[in-house]
Amino acid sequence: MKKLKALVLAIILFIISVVVIIINGKTYTMKIDNTGYISDIEEWNIEIQDENVVKVIDKSLENNTLSIKLESISKGKTYVHIINAKNNNSFLISIYVHDFGIITYNEYMGDSNGSIAIPISITIWLIYVLYLLIVSYKQSVRKSMYLYKNIAYLGVIFFTSFSLMSQVIALFKYKGLISTIDGMLNMFSFAIIFFPVVFVVSILVIVSNMVLLKKEGFNLTNMLGLILGTMLCVATITPEIMYKALYSASWIDIHNQNGIGLYIYIFVEKFIFITITYVECVLIGTIIMGVKSAKHIPQLDKDFIIILGCQIRKDGMLTNLLKGRVDKALEFAKMQKEKVGKEIIFVPSGGKGDDEVISEARAMKNYLLEHEIKEENILMEDKSKNTFENIKFSNQIIKEKMKNAKVAFSTTNYHVFRAGNIAMEQSLNMEGIGAKTKSYFWINAFIREFIATIFYEKKKHVTVMCGIVLVAAILIGITYLNNNI
Repeated sequence: MKKLKALVLAIILFIISVVVIIINGKTYTMKIDNTGYISDIEEWNIEIQDENVVKVIDKSLENNTLSIKLESISKGKTYVHIINAKNNNSFLISIYVHDFGIITYNEYMGDSNGSIAIPISITIWLIYVLYLLIVSYKQSVRKSMYLYKNIAYLGVIFFTSFSLMSQVIALFKYKGLISTIDGMLNMFSFAIIFFPVVFVVSILVIVSNMVLLKKEGFNLTNMLGLILGTMLCVATITPEIMYKALYSASWIDIHNQNGIGLYIYIFVEKFIFITITYVECVLIGTIIMGVKSAKHIPQLDKDFIIILGCQIRKDGMLTNLLKGRVDKALEFAKMQKEKVGKEIIFVPSGGKGDDEVISEARAMKNYLLEHEIKEENILMEDKSKNTFENIKFSNQIIKEKMKNAKVAFSTTNYHVFRAGNIAMEQSLNMEGIGAKTKSYFWINAFIREFIATIFYEKKKHVTVMCGIVLVAAILIGITYLNNNI
């Protein structure tokens, strides 16, 4: 329904723009600045190459600016030669007359009376699309904050915001339809604008990742931050490297505004920047939703809290990571007891690995008992091998004790969003809490969630990206045609 509304508004705004241009476009006032402080309008002679195309209906000179008002006669192209008889200053300007007698100045798709309705319409449409995206995002979060489409919404919201900013800037510098197209293409250059920030953040991510590799060992998962940070930096400077490589190339000419080579280069450049900008927007969305999920405090009405297991020490004691999850569950239980007087039942969840002396659930139960939690308030789930099974098997135990129970889960901060999403996949409505972990660990973990987001919503992301690239290709094609007509 929202897509239909956006489409209908686009059609309405397009029709309005066309009508405004048709009504106003039959005349055009050229303004020539810096005329040499000549106050006598009669000293300016105006010659029209083809007087069957346009005619002069008025001219004036005010504040050192010469204004010449033209009116269309018939479709075609002509040149207006403006000469000052006193000092021989002259200007040669090309004028096009299109269907419906619409005059464009200097370029085939140059400025015309009323054509500013086009960038205004685009701005209005982008504002409306941004509004629809924000509404959709809020509705989706209310349904569940653990949906991957929430991140997709945030990514598209940021991308649309950048597009809107670029369009507003272009609106104030409006010089015709082709300048609007240039403004729309420039919205993909935010990757360049934010390159210093991206570069610094990428370096921090790479350094953090190096610490992670040193402390946790060398494997592909632990290298995600290093790989992504390097790729963003390299991709951002690739167009500049490509330009320098092609600057003197004999097999392609990227300097001729009428040649196809320049526009092939522009398309490749914009494709790279579109990809970088979009990836950065989705990455920002991933971080925001990850932090939002980790900092979320569930409602204090829970009957059970599942503690998601992870590797224990060789002596059967909890690692710092797992201890943090149990401590967070204890903290939540204490908060709920103090504020609403309701006790909670703990469900430590995790099976026994081949290299573990006891199950993760048993290790957590021992820790809970040490913290004076009554044994009857602990339900062990000791068969699961991963997060999916943690939630599935724990929920089965909970259902045997109580139907329609209100359940929370405790895990590490970087893991809350994904665990919540896994619960959603099983049609389980659970709220999560996140225990703190070392910064070098969660930075890489958020990048892993970003990759998961791209994977889970790949169809949506591919569709959006293809749509953006198609629009960019059409705009570049229009620019090429404008310079070759």
